[in-house]
Amino acid sequence: MKLLVKKKAEAAQKRLKEAMPTLHYRKYSSRLERIAHIVNDNVVRLEDGVKYGGISKKSLEHAVKAIKNGRPIAKVGHPPIISGEKEKQFLEEVTIESRSGTSLTLRKARDLMENIINDSEEEGENEEKIKKTVTLKTVHAFIKRHPELKSSLPKQVDINRLAASCQKVLKPWYTELQALHDENKYPEELIFNIDESSLRIPTSTRGIVVHPADEQAGFKKTAERMPNATLVAGIAADGFSLPSVVLWPSANLPKELTTLLTPSLDIWPNTNGWMDKTAFKKYTLTVLLPAIIDRRKRILKETHRCLLLLDSHSSRADPTIWRQFKEAEIDVVTFVPHTTHISKPLDRGVFAVLKSELSNNYSSPSSTYSSSKRTAVADVLPQALHTAFTPSVIKKTFINSGVLSNGSGSVLMKLPQSSQYFIPSHSHCFDFFGKEITKEKLLDEWDEYNEKHKMKIEETEEKEKEIEEEELPLEKKVKRKFRKIKNDDDETSDEFDTFERENGKRKVRRVIDSSFVFF
Repeated sequence: MKLLVKKKAEAAQKRLKEAMPTLHYRKYSSRLERIAHIVNDNVVRLEDGVKYGGISKKSLEHAVKAIKNGRPIAKVGHPPIISGEKEKQFLEEVTIESRSGTSLTLRKARDLMENIINDSEEEGENEEKIKKTVTLKTVHAFIKRHPELKSSLPKQVDINRLAASCQKVLKPWYTELQALHDENKYPEELIFNIDESSLRIPTSTRGIVVHPADEQAGFKKTAERMPNATLVAGIAADGFSLPSVVLWPSANLPKELTTLLTPSLDIWPNTNGWMDKTAFKKYTLTVLLPAIIDRRKRILKETHRCLLLLDSHSSRADPTIWRQFKEAEIDVVTFVPHTTHISKPLDRGVFAVLKSELSNNYSSPSSTYSSSKRTAVADVLPQALHTAFTPSVIKKTFINSGVLSNGSGSVLMKLPQSSQYFIPSHSHCFDFFGKEITKEKLLDEWDEYNEKHKMKIEETEEKEKEIEEEELPLEKKVKRKFRKIKNDDDETSDEFDTFERENGKRKVRRVIDSSFVFF
């Protein structure tokens, strides 16, 4: 009897071992699915599958039951709580919510799944059945089973960016950009983007330390706020990076930063470390424009037009700069305000990598001297720039921003049709936002606007000057224009003071009551 049982067990083990690598069962990815299908096809018994397959009995029972009921098998063998049409409905709802601009949180996804599961087509069925509850763990398991879903933290933006992050705002801009691509056939080597990024390194004071249980964690020095410095950088769609400039907040170039000077990186002493009209004009005409022209010559495409993409910062509001770019056959297009987090290549990866590298590798110096901080920055900046401006990172940012020819579809499809927030206007200055600013007509209108604006400022200054010259009340005139002098001959000097001012060549004296109080 024992010999018979042993032979049966060996035969079952042999059948399982032979069935596992066969083409019919090899199409199933997991071991659990293969053994469950072998048991369901009556090749071996469930007990043999558990014994020789290394699978728990409960998992195999659930898997076989799922196969018989036509449900997919979860990784642990339990049948999924939602499947079939309801599973498709849940996936559709998640996609709709995401594209409407209001992505579901995990708790809202749990509530949605619970409502779909307990929703019944037959009236009165919900009252008879026990309501199923869905946990956050179930939602996580569902996301894990579906590679088309992902759980991550949404990027936090201000209200203006949130208002502009929709197809209604960005689709017209991408359409005009595509028209330029179709007309001029820009090669990727001649599509450029420039922008600035702050080099103020964020220093985190958080972090868990290990210490004896009977002692305190100790103390940590509070990170001091660093002065702002600005990196001005440019990139091309083929992965090439233009020479960069750092605007450093000092009157002269600090000696600690001289080691950073290379043909691809220059450092300019700047009053406050921020970009202004003067610094931008110097950068565009002495660094950017010569670099673009030189690159066009080097790649032997001097007859091709170039495309330059930049934001609409106030430092760009100088039409004299863009006339020179127009003469050099470089088309300049500005981004729509508050949409650069979507359409600007440098903001779609390069600067994020740069700041991540600086933050991770920068170590706050023990000394509080400014020279120590500059040395610490000089130690980490070269490697951070090298990592951030690699060709692979640059190419990916141009693809993600959708600014290449026929590349906007993947960007727009992820945005809602419109925004529920108010889109701000920019009526206080000339409208060069989201336009090709090297067009002759726009440049002429810009010059005309600047001329009118200049005349308006002059008129305002003249009116203010006239108002100042008008007769002012005595107390204001005394307060602003008179100086007190001693009254040696006046017997009433205790009660009255004499004030004197020079009006041209003559002196005017006024005697007023010294008890009068001016506010």
